Amino acid sequence: MEEVFHALEASAEVPTKLNDPFCYEPHPLCVEAARRVCEYLSESPLKDEVSEGKMLGVLVCRSADGRLGFLAAYSGQLGGREDWPWFVPAVFDYLQPDGYFKQEEAAISALNREIVESGERKEESGEWKEESGKRREDSGEVERLRMMAEQETDDYRRMMAEAKARRDTLRGTVDEAMLIRESQFQKAELRRLKARWAKRIAEAEAPLLAAAEAVERLKAERRRRSDALQRWLFDHFVMLNSRGERRSLTEIFRPTPQHTPPSGAGECCAPKLLQYAFEHGLRPLSIAEFWRGRSPKMEVRHDGQYYPACRGKCKPILEWMLGGEREEWKGESGEWKGESIIIHASHSYLVIDKPAGLLSVPGRTGEESMESLLRKVYPEAYMVHRLDQDTSGLLVVALNSDAYHQLQRQFLMRTLHKRYIALVAPRSPENLPVGKKGIVSLPLRPDVMDRPRQVVDFVHGKEAVTHYEVLAHEGNYVRLSLTPHTGRTHQLRMHCAHEEGLAAPIVGDRLYGKPAQRLCLHAAELAFDDPQTGKRVIFSSEAPF
Repeated sequence: MEEVFHALEASAEVPTKLNDPFCYEPHPLCVEAARRVCEYLSESPLKDEVSEGKMLGVLVCRSADGRLGFLAAYSGQLGGREDWPWFVPAVFDYLQPDGYFKQEEAAISALNREIVESGERKEESGEWKEESGKRREDSGEVERLRMMAEQETDDYRRMMAEAKARRDTLRGTVDEAMLIRESQFQKAELRRLKARWAKRIAEAEAPLLAAAEAVERLKAERRRRSDALQRWLFDHFVMLNSRGERRSLTEIFRPTPQHTPPSGAGECCAPKLLQYAFEHGLRPLSIAEFWRGRSPKMEVRHDGQYYPACRGKCKPILEWMLGGEREEWKGESGEWKGESIIIHASHSYLVIDKPAGLLSVPGRTGEESMESLLRKVYPEAYMVHRLDQDTSGLLVVALNSDAYHQLQRQFLMRTLHKRYIALVAPRSPENLPVGKKGIVSLPLRPDVMDRPRQVVDFVHGKEAVTHYEVLAHEGNYVRLSLTPHTGRTHQLRMHCAHEEGLAAPIVGDRLYGKPAQRLCLHAAELAFDDPQTGKRVIFSSEAPF
């Protein structure tokens, strides 16, 4: 322990309880510990590694015999290692050269090479790799045969057209049966011609199809082994909490909205520091994380600046590790009240579950809004889109300008998918039988004399299109799934309530229906391309009514 527990002079008042890792100003003792870390690294072989950019962390703590000191950690790895002296070790060191992880990783890499060598075209770093020589030769032969088949078939069709024109001029002067036989023969010959070419092309394609099937089998095996390795890894990251209990990452993340741990979970500074402290009987007093080195391209990180623990990877872990200690952070100056509505957090965006009654952005009255709450913790938050104050559900919030513009582009291109759940009160429920699907297309514009109400206007209104599906009947009410294909103000409320729409106002719609305890409209599903990875992500939230 002495190798990583570094003595610290009490140059400031020593805290009596641990600060909130998600919302804090660094304690002077943490600032001093961070200075010592930077001083050590400036004379260490790791100096160049850290200058490329790395999140570092310190934990001021007291030993069982009363000594004051600090622990230091780095996120992830440095120089491909997790076991550098002076810093706390990894919670689970899976990088041992002869260990199971490295062996399985090598096997998966071998599968990757086999897939590429077998001729599979693979996108990597934004560019396409060339096909193997044999695969390219086979593909070229198939394409050549297709072109030849198309040319010969076109030539034969032209000949048939000329023959038909000639027959038309001969009708009435020669035997009609002879003309019919000629026509039938040419049509049959065209079918035989197509069949011959289809057979040649199929024979040429056979090696390509066999190779493609082999590649698919390799890919399936790669997915299976990758998934199994990821599960093995998360099962072996066993976290220790302040009460001495242990739980794997798999168990910690199971009740969360994402259900499975994200890649890199358990490798950030805060979990490393707390794990070591709890295992060695140290009492945590103050924690802080700071960035050292160059700023990464995809994020905003400044050298020497302190940052809260990440929510996507660390929030479930730290809640488990610190247990009841989090109760001490609540209150006027403690934990942010809106934290529980974040269902996913990454470096570039958040997905939040907005409660009904909360504005998305500040209004004229200065009332608290989703944006103002977020910016207390995320000053860089950009609201990408909005929900009506009375509507609950999912919103995506960008955490940097690049992510904001990428997500906005998806809105403009209509590739961002949203689906809502609504409870409506139809005048005639029999007109909305369970399973019925359809589209409402009513152009909308603001009612200039009664804002924010909207009106249907087929001359000056803007296109508004909604797909609906009837999910269930619940007494006098009907539960609907609503998918807007445009994003007009009050579109779903108008399309449900309007006589030329569904003639079924949403329950609790004070503008277009009747008041109730709440507006029964909830943004239940949100799908978009991750602005950092480009992969499609889907989030869901159950309607609270």
